[in-house]
Amino acid sequence: MAAGRKSAPLKLKLLKGRGEGKDSGGRKLLEAPRFLRFAPTKPDDLSELASEHWDLVVDELQRLEILKPIDAGMLTILCETWNIWKTAQAIVAKEGLTSTNSQGRVRHPALAIMDESARRYQSLAAEFGLSPAAESKLASKGPSGDDDNPFR
Repeated sequence: MAAGRKSAPLKLKLLKGRGEGKDSGGRKLLEAPRFLRFAPTKPDDLSELASEHWDLVVDELQRLEILKPIDAGMLTILCETWNIWKTAQAIVAKEGLTSTNSQGRVRHPALAIMDESARRYQSLAAEFGLSPAAESKLASKGPSGDDDNPFR
């Protein structure tokens, strides 16, 4: 089975679109199911860095009215993945890019953790339209971003 590009959320498609109810290719968009749109409750057991990242990410996504309560799981994994990456980054900053084992000098194992965490984070971030590529494709309504209706 061929893997294709994942579909973006309806509101992101509309922001990138060509007009009322049309995507960037001019195709009419079918309305998505009407989930309740509000931020999920932050889990109490998030690590400190993950909790800080949750606040940052959720504030932005809530502003775009993309979030729904059921997204808590994916957001938790996204934020804890950020924590794992930052922890591995701190280890590499302290110990260097290489380490020594029975085979001599080798790539530090924390670099593999950083690589895997970065891939996982990038994948999850794309699900929410958080990647730099997704951001650059969003239509801008002016430098201030004050327009309350991004679909005009």
